[in-house]
Amino acid sequence: MCHDQNPLLAVGAAMNADGRMRLAVQRQGGRLVGVAIDNPRPQAAQVLVGRTVEEALKLVPALFSLCSRAQAVAVTAACVAAGASGVARAEPWAEERALATEAAQENLWRLMLDWPALFGHQPRRERFAELHRRLARVGEGRAAYELGGDLLDLVAVELLAGFFRTTREPSGLREFIERARRCGTIGAALADLIEMGSSTPEGEAVPLLPALAAGAWAAELGGIPSADFCAAPMLFGRAHETGVLARHADSMMVSNLLTQRHRIAARLFARVVDLSDCASRLRHPLASDMPKLVDAAPMGDGAGLACVETARGMLMHAVRLDGDRIAEYAIVAPTEWNFHAQGAFVCEATGWDAPSDEAAMLRLKALALSLDPCIEYDIAIEDVSDA
Repeated sequence: MCHDQNPLLAVGAAMNADGRMRLAVQRQGGRLVGVAIDNPRPQAAQVLVGRTVEEALKLVPALFSLCSRAQAVAVTAACVAAGASGVARAEPWAEERALATEAAQENLWRLMLDWPALFGHQPRRERFAELHRRLARVGEGRAAYELGGDLLDLVAVELLAGFFRTTREPSGLREFIERARRCGTIGAALADLIEMGSSTPEGEAVPLLPALAAGAWAAELGGIPSADFCAAPMLFGRAHETGVLARHADSMMVSNLLTQRHRIAARLFARVVDLSDCASRLRHPLASDMPKLVDAAPMGDGAGLACVETARGMLMHAVRLDGDRIAEYAIVAPTEWNFHAQGAFVCEATGWDAPSDEAAMLRLKALALSLDPCIEYDIAIEDVSDA
């Protein structure tokens, strides 16, 4: 294989004109009935085939502008599990702190900028910029501990203040909304979501991706995932949802929102819970009561798999080595789970009546934001014939 071409250019050439995912939601007689998804993202893992492990370790973080730390951890862990010589993972606490820092930055972006803006509330740009800068340069020891404490204070005092002022959980949705309205811009967005009405599909929702160990994934896959699997992953023959809701569905408030059929709002609340988890990991990496963010396992001779939890969900890397070179490589990203043709977005974007174009588009935008794809996207509503 010739490797003279810049791999970043090779990936870019495989994208469509603007590289944006297109979500075309079909409407028939006022009811949303189907979704056509055009995801132009190329299989970037293929540019690694034939390269040395050393080259792959350098290339992977550069290939992905989002979650580059998670990608770097994943490629290293997968290669180590495959038995690559001369490669070692960072200390477990350092891996966890790097991943928690990156996830905290992503969660803050959504909570302080994107969600308020969606509902016409003032984004907290200055506060976000301050925290983002501190996360970007956080080191070890006391600085990380103190920043974790400040993020926990942010959740308790600014983001969810209305819920922390009393130990009793809300008695119903009306009280939940009243408390949310006392929580600043993110609480206002949460209240707006609930007041839009139930967002859970009439039928069964897409199941949440379970927290399988890497060894269990290796056994389930039976080898390096195919290109088709990477583009449209399934578990036990079904599409699944990954991300903050899968991680925190058992949290009390999140569970209550799911019971009340407010699935989009449950994801937003789960993102706040996830930010709290990130903060706790900055203070106490590898705490015994916290699930692992990284797991890896061999997949037979010369092959290995790594699973890494990111802000958007589970990221999987799988590699098979031929000596010190990459013979096969596969990456399964969270977006391909959540925007699967039978996945959460498709399921929840259809099967309901839209009172107006504006109301339909707002709900669709909230749904997409709650699932947080790692690619820019456009949403369109297209009327289809009754015939």
